[in-house]
Amino acid sequence: MAASFYSSGAFDQLDVEEAEKRQNGGEPITNGVNGSRPASSTSSFYPISGAVNAKSKAAVVDSPWTRRREDADGPDRPSSRERRHRSSWHAALNKRLVAMEDVEELLHTADEMLTGFDMLNTITVLNRLSRLRGASRLHHDPRVLEVLYRIEAWLSHAGIPGASEMVGPEIVHARHLASITTALARLHWKESTPGRLLRIIASIAPPLLAAARPRDLSNLAWGFATLDLRKFDSVMMAIAREAVVQISEFTEQNLSNTCWAYAKIGIRHDPLIKAIADETLRKLPQFSAQGLVNTLWGFATLVIKGEECLGQSSWQLICALLEEIMKRLPDCTTQELSNSSWACCRLGVRHDGFMAAVAQQGLKIVQDYTCQDLANTAMAFAKPNIYNQQFLEALAHQSARKMRQFEAREVSNALWSFTILGPGVVGPDWLDPALDHFLNLIRMRQYEGWELVQVVNACWPHREHLQLWTKLERTFQERVFMRVVHALEAIIGRDQGLQGMALPTAEVENAVPIKLLNAGPATHGSLSAAQRMPERLSPLESARRGAQRLIDELQVDFLGPVFTRVAMRRLGLIDPCDFRGSTAFSQGQEPGTFDGPEWGGRARDAVAAALQQMREDLPFMWFDRFGPHERRVISWIAFDLEVSISSNGLEGRWSEHLRETGRITGFSLDEHRAMDKRGVETFTRLQEQWKGEVLFSLQDVRKGQEWLQGLFAQHDRAGHTERQALLEVILEIVSAIRRLERKQSQLLGGRAATQPETSIELGLFDGSLGAAVSGQMQVFVCHFCCISCMAAICNFARRFPHVKMHIDYDDCWRTRLLDV
Repeated sequence: MAASFYSSGAFDQLDVEEAEKRQNGGEPITNGVNGSRPASSTSSFYPISGAVNAKSKAAVVDSPWTRRREDADGPDRPSSRERRHRSSWHAALNKRLVAMEDVEELLHTADEMLTGFDMLNTITVLNRLSRLRGASRLHHDPRVLEVLYRIEAWLSHAGIPGASEMVGPEIVHARHLASITTALARLHWKESTPGRLLRIIASIAPPLLAAARPRDLSNLAWGFATLDLRKFDSVMMAIAREAVVQISEFTEQNLSNTCWAYAKIGIRHDPLIKAIADETLRKLPQFSAQGLVNTLWGFATLVIKGEECLGQSSWQLICALLEEIMKRLPDCTTQELSNSSWACCRLGVRHDGFMAAVAQQGLKIVQDYTCQDLANTAMAFAKPNIYNQQFLEALAHQSARKMRQFEAREVSNALWSFTILGPGVVGPDWLDPALDHFLNLIRMRQYEGWELVQVVNACWPHREHLQLWTKLERTFQERVFMRVVHALEAIIGRDQGLQGMALPTAEVENAVPIKLLNAGPATHGSLSAAQRMPERLSPLESARRGAQRLIDELQVDFLGPVFTRVAMRRLGLIDPCDFRGSTAFSQGQEPGTFDGPEWGGRARDAVAAALQQMREDLPFMWFDRFGPHERRVISWIAFDLEVSISSNGLEGRWSEHLRETGRITGFSLDEHRAMDKRGVETFTRLQEQWKGEVLFSLQDVRKGQEWLQGLFAQHDRAGHTERQALLEVILEIVSAIRRLERKQSQLLGGRAATQPETSIELGLFDGSLGAAVSGQMQVFVCHFCCISCMAAICNFARRFPHVKMHIDYDDCWRTRLLDV
């Protein structure tokens, strides 16, 4: 085999990048062949221990295939072939390597001739390997490791001071890093030796990016994203900055792949988002159907929809994308149809014409839809409430045929989608087999808690006709519902207050043993830590941490429209006049004509009016035009409270009456800001809103936020409207206590009444610390409460045990109250 290369004679230089481009199967274009470091003629390359800068600068300068940039021009400048390879023989060899179609042939050639390869040949072997069937299983093959070790040794010299000023075929450029990264990404190799290569690439890439081509930037980002390397944010941000500068030179594939990569890895870079949006609009006719869908998917994942400037640019692009995709629908695969409709749903865009076209094309190829395509497409029609009966029935029919192949997430999403659209899409003959498969997945523990919650709430209206309803209900009650309710009951802790110290046993059981190091100061620190007493927690904090551990275990972020009310009734948070949800765990029927308490009706009308005003005041709300987006969910609160403090030996009753007949509160970003900025927005807003004398400080705002700690359930929910409503009530109570203290201080000759301040300091208002609050409060929310907000409500109930609080809510998926 080797002899054939030697006897080949001279070949005209092959532009290997063009050869790779021709062989590209729809993936990002990669450069497998560009420049390299001199190879040793006598030995293999193995990992270099120690620092990356293992080779001296002098060794690089002395290499016959390197020059300084200032020496590169002139009459003796080498030919193009010489700059790309060490010789015409290496160029001819590269042509043969690119043409190889068999893994064994490629590795046999590399094994016999590796010491004679230049680095361009070595990278070509890795790139070619990444395109051959079965190669991904060979990461421990000694021949593959020799190739990786050789590349690692070459890359290790790129960080040497002055190396970036060299030119020649053995000098590292951004195109080489992009080629190596994309090859490893196609092979899905990121551990061990490939992991070391990727770490070196991440460390040396930023200073090389200024000379990178657009395709190099795109391929580097694609490679890191495909391997899900989220810890290399710095190199991704450097790529983004350079991409913004070169965005006008990006091809449609570069734009599409870059957008996809940053969406996949979850990194936000606003200038890049806007640059991609503007450039994509200019080059839209050049995009393939796949490129259009990938860009749409990327923006659905990436774009920050609530910001006016970014939102407008993205909105213009999304509308243009949808119009262009409509022309290309016959060229789309089932996945592309599914992803494009899902992206509309994710963005909160309702485009009836586009969805009708998707349904028309989907009907022709619905039998080819995968399980994920079926579930995602059903949800894409259900969330914006687009009822295309023929297409939905076809999706349901195909889902029934493939149900045994569905994962729990797909069963849950499909079942919810088909039932939320109302009767006529699926019935008990569809639901029972789906439930049977879903319960089997639960038995095998192949599910997450939210999937079970979604299924049981979706099936509840059909429970009388389902053979497996009793089994499903019992499973949900045992595995999720009762465990969550008990955790919330522990937070409320009726009549327990905050006093006393406790060490939760779970904290001790789950404590990670301290690992001792070999020697030195770190060992001393570990030994000292071992002698420290474990943290002792209050009963409230112990209960909250226990609830957080449970939520992390179950992966539950809500109990749904039906069982949230059942849970709140058990927690004593539902008005006795409200009988809804009282029969969820029984065979009885709910009263069909009862709409809830009288105050709930007034609250619902006030919320509907406020939402209408919000729509008129937000002309730039380009996205999120349906469903419970957290920034549009609002609440209504009313209260009648008595705030009292101890008399301190003075006559009379020291109390103040607080009354609110109903006001609207909304979402707040206050607690999503930097630590030193938290509370400032709330403090400033309430000062302006209440206009009168405000007797609470910024520190009081931050204390109130701490008193209402929720639970982290999939994402931070600190800004939710229910929590903001309770925070405003707390600050009014603090102001009332301070007014009473001021009056007492005047009668006591300036001597301050300090006992009520203890209540404020510790956050307990049951009268035991000098301040008591009693009365009643009503809260209405236009969508059912999440687990985090239920925990915040329970925190409030614990700190204000004499305040009777009642909660009511709507399910906006059925009322469509939040749709624009």
